[in-house]
Amino acid sequence: MQKAKILRLVALLAMAVCASNSLRADEPTLGDAPKAPTDVSGLPGRGPRPLSVTGGFNVDTSSREQVRSFYNAVYTSSDGVPIGTTANISSCTPGTNSPAFQEAVLRRINWFRALAGLPAAVTFDAGESAQDQQAAVIMSSNGRLQHAGDWSTWTCITSDGTNAAASSNLALGYDGPDAITGYIWDFGAGNYEAGHRRWILYPQTQVMGSGDVPPQSSFDAANATWIFDANYGGPRPATRTPYVAWPPAGYVPYQVVYPQWSLALSDADFSAATVSMKSNGVSVAVTQQTYLGGYPYGGFGENTLVWYPTNLDPTSAGTVFPFNGTDTVYTVTVGSVITSAGMKNFTYTNTVFDPGVPGTDFFPPIISGTNRPSVNANNAYTCTPVPDPNVTGYQWLTSQNTNGNLFDGAEGGLVNFTISPTPIYPVITNSPVASGTHSFHLTHTNPVPQLLQLNRLLFPASNSVVSFQSKLGYATSVQVARVQVSVNGGINWQDIYAQAGTGGPGETSFTLRTLSLSNYVAKPTLLRFNYDISSGSHFPQSTPGIGWALDNILVTNISQLVNLTTNATASTNFTFIPTQATNYNLQARALIFNQFPLDGGPIKQVAAMVGPPVIALAAPIIAGSQVQLNFTVTSGSAATFHLLQADRLSGAWITNASALLTTNVPGSSYRFTTTNGPATRFYRVQTP
Repeated sequence: MQKAKILRLVALLAMAVCASNSLRADEPTLGDAPKAPTDVSGLPGRGPRPLSVTGGFNVDTSSREQVRSFYNAVYTSSDGVPIGTTANISSCTPGTNSPAFQEAVLRRINWFRALAGLPAAVTFDAGESAQDQQAAVIMSSNGRLQHAGDWSTWTCITSDGTNAAASSNLALGYDGPDAITGYIWDFGAGNYEAGHRRWILYPQTQVMGSGDVPPQSSFDAANATWIFDANYGGPRPATRTPYVAWPPAGYVPYQVVYPQWSLALSDADFSAATVSMKSNGVSVAVTQQTYLGGYPYGGFGENTLVWYPTNLDPTSAGTVFPFNGTDTVYTVTVGSVITSAGMKNFTYTNTVFDPGVPGTDFFPPIISGTNRPSVNANNAYTCTPVPDPNVTGYQWLTSQNTNGNLFDGAEGGLVNFTISPTPIYPVITNSPVASGTHSFHLTHTNPVPQLLQLNRLLFPASNSVVSFQSKLGYATSVQVARVQVSVNGGINWQDIYAQAGTGGPGETSFTLRTLSLSNYVAKPTLLRFNYDISSGSHFPQSTPGIGWALDNILVTNISQLVNLTTNATASTNFTFIPTQATNYNLQARALIFNQFPLDGGPIKQVAAMVGPPVIALAAPIIAGSQVQLNFTVTSGSAATFHLLQADRLSGAWITNASALLTTNVPGSSYRFTTTNGPATRFYRVQTP
């Protein structure tokens, strides 16, 4: 589910129970989409350009596992990237954002384009992004959106900012990758043509720009994404299908399926088109949005037909496309489409699924190799290959186990936890408390999920348990207290506990909650407390009694993984060199597009042992009546050596007790000196 960001205060309702506890009803807005430009000759975009790491994505949507991996590894990598902004809205300073954040925005654009079957190598133009940064400040400063018109009553106005506004998708209440996702959703009463979506998914586009400001004080977050380049109206590149549909044909993660569905086809006429839709063979009633045709009536990218299931509200960001947790096949037929080749019908299917659930085509990398590797020696391991054509290499993870039991009553502050995003209220409070003098407190002063994550990678056993004292006070039904675990490094999170607010004062005292971790035995497991929020009215205060209070968090009968190391290889082969005789965990995972890790395979537990020393004996050196025998210990260790000799290989080996042992290099290189014997004699060095 997409999490709604704050737009503006719509209502402030006094509660009869407590006059100071008031609700905020807010929702982000997109406004309308910009109309097609009449002149793009001065815009960048034509000619070859170097690809960013975010570009060049491709995915086979007929493969459930490829799409699952593409979502889990790439889409989610854009979430939670710090904006690192120097913008200051109150002073009209556009500032700049961190390169990693800009990369995350660009990556989200190319992710959607790849899943839709379009060229996914869009890059950002620095000049356009700078202008978009100014546009974002204008929108946030004024708390409204406008592409063009009278700017005389607006603050923070610059010519570059208004120029960018005319060429950009605009969002208020969203920033960064969330804004890009909002454009694909394209909710709002005025967005019945899905113009924002059509610009993001316009096949010809090669260059965009983006500017963002986060929420600051009373100012909302804002985004401006430049969507026009010199390729507008140019030759159409090859796409996976002749049309561009959202959601596209094939497998689609449920998180990116929205009420408005669309099909775009260059130069097509949808004025007489019809739509039918089935869910697992059962007809779904749909409502077709008003079709205005191409420029100048519509004028958003390619000609597009838009529809939605009749029982859903496409105008609200809070509307969620229904999904029951199991793969659901939708069959869509768009008929009576007038094309240059005559009347056409288009039928396709897509399967809405949960990318957190592996399917039958999931084949994790399974490690093979010795269970008893030798200390300080090269131990060869290999893993089964992951059958994904986008795999470019593998990562090998090693770790060790230690006691993971934990008790935290918030008395020491955030020593064991990390809170994100950075809150503007105190997370450690002295009221209410279950015991002691402090507790953890999560609330929605900004309506985004508050994530309190344990700073440990757990390794549960069958009897592992997490318990805590919980008190959910004033909260509405869209404010949900969740305890979640992740077994793939934080890519997907699963609820093991969820409690929604009641709309009133909620719990008046703490309640002990006890949760089993037995479903995650021998899996590297992250744990977090997520005070979640979706679109709708909510309590934004941070005073005691509002939000979620936690105390006495206890994790028992559990190990944690420590001394984690990661090694990258281009192949499925790995050399492990343990440094001490103890137990280790080995795990392999594939990388796609050179940098995005997939789910790890099962952990292989090994017990490193000190193996017998390996001794390399050099050729004998004869010096008069003596023989010098130099040798080195190439692996392992030894404190005692014996020189054995035989006059023929098949004969008996006897110990030369008179040989003199000296040290060349302590711990590694030595020499035996003995009296020269017959013309032929064989030597070897032995340790006890």
